[in-house]
Amino acid sequence: MKTATLFQWVELKQDVPNSLVKAGNRGVVLDHLNPTKTQLEPGYILEVFADGETLDVVSVPISWVNPLPETWGNVEYDARQTA
Repeated sequence: MKTATLFQWVELKQDVPNSLVKAGNRGVVLDHLNPTKTQLEPGYILEVFADGETLDVVSVPISWVNPLPETWGNVEYDARQTA
């Protein structure tokens, strides 16, 4: 499984329980989370966006996201999102 780097864009594969974040939403990796006794899979803290605004900040296992080739601040990606 390919892991994302800090500030890399990812797309959610599934809805996040108790959140407005749904499958298909895109977000940016803010931090990496190590596995714990209760959550055996490593994860990410994501800032998820909708229409250019922050939708939510969530923690998810890495298997819940697809890394995208864009990184936060990439001019081409930002232009496509606002068009």
